[in-house]
Amino acid sequence: MRSAALILILMLIVPLGQIAHAGGAACVMANYQGQTLDYALVYGQSHPDEAQEAASAELRRKGYADHGRHLDLMRAQNLSNLDRAYVIVIRSEFRDRRGKARSAMGCGFSEDSYRDAELDAVRDLQAYFWGWKPDLHGYELVRRFQY
Repeated sequence: MRSAALILILMLIVPLGQIAHAGGAACVMANYQGQTLDYALVYGQSHPDEAQEAASAELRRKGYADHGRHLDLMRAQNLSNLDRAYVIVIRSEFRDRRGKARSAMGCGFSEDSYRDAELDAVRDLQAYFWGWKPDLHGYELVRRFQY
Protein backbone atom coordinates (compact mmCIF):
# COMPACT_ATOMS: atom_id res chain seq x y z
CA MET A 1 0.00 0.00 0.00
CA ARG A 2 2.79 2.42 0.88
CA SER A 3 4.66 1.61 -2.35
CA ALA A 4 1.62 2.34 -4.48
CA ALA A 5 1.10 5.68 -2.74
CA LEU A 6 4.78 6.59 -3.21
CA ILE A 7 4.68 5.70 -6.91
CA LEU A 8 1.53 7.77 -7.37
CA ILE A 9 3.12 10.77 -5.66
CA LEU A 10 6.28 10.45 -7.79
CA MET A 11 4.19 10.25 -10.95
CA LEU A 12 2.41 13.45 -10.02
CA ILE A 13 5.63 15.30 -9.16
CA VAL A 14 7.98 14.10 -11.93
CA PRO A 15 6.68 13.38 -15.44
CA LEU A 16 7.67 9.93 -16.73
CA GLY A 17 9.64 11.37 -19.64
CA GLN A 18 12.08 13.00 -17.23
CA ILE A 19 12.60 9.81 -15.23
CA ALA A 20 13.38 7.72 -18.31
CA HIS A 21 15.65 10.23 -20.06
CA ALA A 22 19.37 10.44 -19.43
CA GLY A 23 22.37 11.35 -21.55
CA GLY A 24 25.12 8.86 -22.09
CA ALA A 25 28.88 9.07 -22.56
CA ALA A 26 31.70 6.66 -21.72
CA CYS A 27 35.47 6.63 -21.85
CA VAL A 28 36.95 3.12 -22.10
CA MET A 29 40.69 2.35 -21.97
CA ALA A 30 42.71 -0.54 -23.41
CA ASN A 31 45.55 -1.41 -21.02
CA TYR A 32 48.47 -3.82 -21.03
CA GLN A 33 51.01 -4.29 -18.23
CA GLY A 34 50.79 -0.79 -16.81
CA GLN A 35 50.45 0.95 -20.16
CA THR A 36 47.36 2.59 -21.56
CA LEU A 37 47.48 1.63 -25.22
CA ASP A 38 44.40 3.36 -26.58
CA TYR A 39 41.03 4.76 -25.61
CA ALA A 40 37.54 5.08 -27.06
CA LEU A 41 35.16 7.86 -26.16
CA VAL A 42 31.51 7.55 -27.16
CA TYR A 43 28.80 10.12 -26.45
CA GLY A 44 25.30 10.89 -27.58
CA GLN A 45 23.80 7.62 -26.39
CA SER A 46 20.59 7.41 -24.38
CA HIS A 47 22.36 5.89 -21.34
CA PRO A 48 25.99 5.60 -20.14
CA ASP A 49 25.77 1.78 -20.30
CA GLU A 50 25.03 1.96 -24.03
CA ALA A 51 27.94 4.34 -24.53
CA GLN A 52 30.22 1.97 -22.60
CA GLU A 53 29.19 -0.96 -24.78
CA ALA A 54 29.76 1.07 -27.94
CA ALA A 55 33.19 2.26 -26.78
CA SER A 56 34.21 -1.29 -25.84
CA ALA A 57 33.05 -2.50 -29.26
CA GLU A 58 35.15 0.23 -30.92
CA LEU A 59 38.28 -0.99 -29.09
CA ARG A 60 37.48 -4.61 -29.99
CA ARG A 61 37.25 -3.58 -33.67
CA LYS A 62 40.75 -2.10 -33.30
CA GLY A 63 42.02 -5.48 -32.09
CA TYR A 64 42.10 -5.01 -28.33
CA ALA A 65 40.60 -7.35 -25.74
CA ASP A 66 42.37 -10.55 -26.72
CA HIS A 67 41.87 -11.88 -23.20
CA GLY A 68 42.61 -15.49 -24.18
CA ARG A 69 46.26 -14.59 -24.72
CA HIS A 70 46.19 -12.15 -21.76
CA LEU A 71 47.28 -9.32 -23.98
CA ASP A 72 45.18 -6.47 -22.71
CA LEU A 73 42.31 -5.37 -20.58
CA MET A 74 39.52 -2.96 -21.43
CA ARG A 75 38.15 -0.87 -18.63
CA ALA A 76 35.50 1.83 -18.52
CA GLN A 77 37.09 4.67 -16.62
CA ASN A 78 34.62 7.49 -16.65
CA LEU A 79 30.93 7.58 -17.45
CA SER A 80 28.63 10.56 -17.77
CA ASN A 81 24.89 11.01 -17.94
CA LEU A 82 25.10 14.63 -19.09
CA ASP A 83 23.14 15.64 -22.20
CA ARG A 84 25.73 18.34 -22.94
CA ALA A 85 29.26 18.49 -21.59
CA TYR A 86 32.74 19.91 -21.84
CA VAL A 87 35.13 16.99 -22.32
CA ILE A 88 38.85 16.69 -21.64
CA VAL A 89 41.11 13.68 -22.25
CA ILE A 90 44.61 13.70 -20.74
CA ARG A 91 47.62 11.37 -20.96
CA SER A 92 50.72 10.97 -18.82
CA GLU A 93 53.88 8.97 -19.46
CA PHE A 94 56.05 8.51 -16.39
CA ARG A 95 58.12 6.09 -14.31
CA ASP A 96 56.69 4.42 -11.23
CA ARG A 97 58.52 4.00 -7.91
CA ARG A 98 60.35 0.95 -9.26
CA GLY A 99 61.52 2.84 -12.33
CA LYS A 100 59.16 1.07 -14.76
CA ALA A 101 57.79 3.08 -17.66
CA ARG A 102 54.06 3.64 -17.34
CA SER A 103 51.37 5.49 -19.22
CA ALA A 104 47.88 6.36 -18.15
CA MET A 105 44.94 8.40 -19.40
CA GLY A 106 42.00 10.14 -17.84
CA CYS A 107 38.71 11.48 -19.19
CA GLY A 108 36.72 14.28 -17.62
CA PHE A 109 33.21 15.60 -18.15
CA SER A 110 31.61 18.80 -16.88
CA GLU A 111 28.47 20.70 -17.65
CA ASP A 112 30.10 23.96 -16.50
CA SER A 113 33.58 24.44 -18.01
CA TYR A 114 36.69 22.94 -19.57
CA ARG A 115 38.54 23.62 -16.30
CA ASP A 116 36.06 21.49 -14.34
CA ALA A 117 36.32 18.77 -17.01
CA GLU A 118 40.11 18.87 -16.68
CA LEU A 119 39.87 18.48 -12.89
CA ASP A 120 37.55 15.51 -13.44
CA ALA A 121 40.06 13.99 -15.89
CA VAL A 122 42.86 14.35 -13.32
CA ARG A 123 40.66 12.72 -10.66
CA ASP A 124 39.77 9.95 -13.13
CA LEU A 125 43.42 9.21 -13.93
CA GLN A 126 44.35 9.17 -10.22
CA ALA A 127 41.44 6.85 -9.40
CA TYR A 128 42.76 4.22 -11.82
CA PHE A 129 46.49 4.69 -11.29
CA TRP A 130 47.11 5.41 -7.64
CA GLY A 131 50.84 5.97 -8.02
CA TRP A 132 50.35 8.85 -10.45
CA LYS A 133 50.76 12.37 -9.06
CA PRO A 134 49.79 15.26 -11.35
CA ASP A 135 52.30 17.71 -9.84
CA LEU A 136 55.15 15.17 -10.03
CA HIS A 137 54.43 13.33 -13.30
CA GLY A 138 52.49 15.94 -15.27
CA TYR A 139 50.15 15.27 -18.18
CA GLU A 140 49.35 16.44 -21.69
CA LEU A 141 46.06 17.35 -23.26
CA VAL A 142 44.96 14.73 -25.81
CA ARG A 143 41.47 15.94 -26.70
CA ARG A 144 39.20 18.85 -25.81
CA PHE A 145 35.66 19.30 -27.16
CA GLN A 146 32.00 19.83 -26.33
CA TYR A 147 29.00 17.70 -27.11
